[in-house]
Amino acid sequence: MSGREAVTLVARRELTERVREKSFAISTGLNIVIIVAVIVIVSLTGGDDSYKVGWVTEGDRVVVQSAAEAGRAVDVVIVSRQLGSPGPSSARAALEDDSLDAVVEGGRLISKDEPPDELVTLLQSANRQVKAAESLEQAGVSGEEAERALSPPPLRITTIEPVDEEDEGKAGVAFFAILILYGQLLTYGYWVSAGVVEEKASRVVEVVLSTIRPSHLLAGKVIGIGLLGLGNLLLTVAIGLGVAQATGALEVDSSVIGAAALALAWFVVGYAFYACAFACAGALVPRQEELQSSMTPLSLTILIAFFAGFAVLNDPDGTIAHVTAFIPMTAPITMPPRIVTGDAATWEIVASLLVTVGAAVLLIPLAARIYSGGILRTGSALKLREAWRAARA
Repeated sequence: MSGREAVTLVARRELTERVREKSFAISTGLNIVIIVAVIVIVSLTGGDDSYKVGWVTEGDRVVVQSAAEAGRAVDVVIVSRQLGSPGPSSARAALEDDSLDAVVEGGRLISKDEPPDELVTLLQSANRQVKAAESLEQAGVSGEEAERALSPPPLRITTIEPVDEEDEGKAGVAFFAILILYGQLLTYGYWVSAGVVEEKASRVVEVVLSTIRPSHLLAGKVIGIGLLGLGNLLLTVAIGLGVAQATGALEVDSSVIGAAALALAWFVVGYAFYACAFACAGALVPRQEELQSSMTPLSLTILIAFFAGFAVLNDPDGTIAHVTAFIPMTAPITMPPRIVTGDAATWEIVASLLVTVGAAVLLIPLAARIYSGGILRTGSALKLREAWRAARA
């Protein structure tokens, strides 16, 4: 049997065996349900902010109505309601049962706890405008002159760079990219480790290695599980983008599809880098009970990359974003969100990809040797140096 045939056979076996497991179907279903639910909830609740504000006197009503008119310009809805009876007890009761968010009464803004800043800003501005109108009227300025004084033309907003109206939607896609890539790398890396330990503990690997080489077994296992993970990710991304388009949460165009394709490519690169390392972690221990300790350095590395991804999302052009782009352990999680939001330059994407691919290519033969030296060793857990020395010539 040639090496290619051996790798293909092992990859096919891993793919067919894993896809039949209930855990795969359950995890895939949960991922899809969670993503669809979040997108639908965001599309339903991601509209205008809304506040219910009560008023007592006619002067208070004018302030609330003026704030409501100003709020429409910034996508804030203020619903005004007259209190049934004046007095602090009526306002307190309405605030306590959450039927009102705030009450304007006699020059005071009353709320149950600290009111939202945007609501305070609108009401304060409206109050100043109403008081200014009263002062102008007392000074004999009214009609069009008063209106011009109180409502000067707004500042014209211009930007040096073009404004992307879908920045918020792309930021949401980038957020999901970080979560999904973190989950996929950790999940399928664990499957590689667990599969190695399972075969080692059951002594099945001794039979398999009587016909094929350890490097072929490793390659087939990594490729088979990787194809399964890629298929899972493709399905999840396709459904997520479809739901986002259907609900209006995001306009799915060629740029979004291209960014999603690049994120999938980063999964392939990141998985190639981490999967071999996870296989080595599995080859170093004889039982499943010891696998967690062996995997801990890898799990922590992915976790660090996960948190770095959110730091990059908050500041996509900062120092952390540029540094982590060229670290193979972090780039598979920190680069995709910058690609989605359009903050990564083409040269940086290419250079980061080349660095990570190069690191994976260098790691593969090293991982194959450690895997070969540890896969047939039973008894106690091995150290990397022992597995390296035990490798076949």
